Amino acid sequence: MRALPPSLAGIGAAVLLTATLLTAPASAQPTTVAGLLAHYYDLSAEAELVNEELLVVQEELAAHRQASATAVEAADEAKAAADALRDKVTVAQDLDRVADVLSSRRDLDGLTALATSTSPDDLVGKLEAATLAAHLTGGPRKGDAALEAAEAAEEKAIAAESQAQALESKVAGTAAEVRQRRSALDAQIAEVRTALDNLTPEQRSLLDGIEDYGSDVVIPGGNAGEVLRFALSQMGKPYLWGAVGPSSYDCSGLVQTAYRTIGITMPRVSRQQALVGKQVARPDVRPGDLIFYGKPVHHVAIAVDSVRAVHAPSFGENVKIGGIDNIGSITVIRRVVG
Repeated sequence: MRALPPSLAGIGAAVLLTATLLTAPASAQPTTVAGLLAHYYDLSAEAELVNEELLVVQEELAAHRQASATAVEAADEAKAAADALRDKVTVAQDLDRVADVLSSRRDLDGLTALATSTSPDDLVGKLEAATLAAHLTGGPRKGDAALEAAEAAEEKAIAAESQAQALESKVAGTAAEVRQRRSALDAQIAEVRTALDNLTPEQRSLLDGIEDYGSDVVIPGGNAGEVLRFALSQMGKPYLWGAVGPSSYDCSGLVQTAYRTIGITMPRVSRQQALVGKQVARPDVRPGDLIFYGKPVHHVAIAVDSVRAVHAPSFGENVKIGGIDNIGSITVIRRVVG
């Protein structure tokens, strides 16, 4: 959860706690600038957590949809194979019956055919019948075992198809529930953001000046410098949940895209990114290191130096530089390059 910047917390009560009472929104939001901003940060942190949960569920849903499609294709192929064998076995069974009829005739062996034929044509016909009977009766119902195997494969494929579709449906339901939660948070955050945007110019300028970390950034060489250079070049672009650029970002989307510029593929969400690289102690932070916040992790920033970090903060805000220790409660710091 992102902490309220100390500079805001320390501003005089006459300015923030008594002189800036607002008209409370319909949902009974806090009535001071300090309380309203703290509430905004709380909602934003919760929203980030829900958004990352949704991204994870969406990845899982995509995998289940692919598995389901593959299972459907396999089931269709198994059904077609079983149907083809069933057709062949039906033909074989019909031929078996013909063979039974032919073999029951006594004049089908060669000697009998010769002795009983009334003409050369009659003899040829009887010899052909004898040959056919011998061929057909040599191995009746040879396809039964193959058919049983095909039908067993068909049943297994149909069961796998059903299971895959059930899992897809379950995960789709979970995704829908998370989307509803995110939508509800969207509405609450928009309401608080509207209240913040309706502050007087004096109040607005006070808030805008709270996190002034300057622009005296020194970008190092190497891959860490390239990551930092890209992230800083995105400053001013709006935060958007689920965005990975180029016009907007969420916190982990900015990290993923920045590291992609140096050929490193990072996981999509911050809780997964927090497992990449090696852990670094707070006093050892260097430019390009990743600072992760919250338990469970739900926010990430890229270190500019030992004091500042660039990040995509939250709904209604733009990519900017903030104080590493003011962004929130640090969970872990990871070094991926350098």
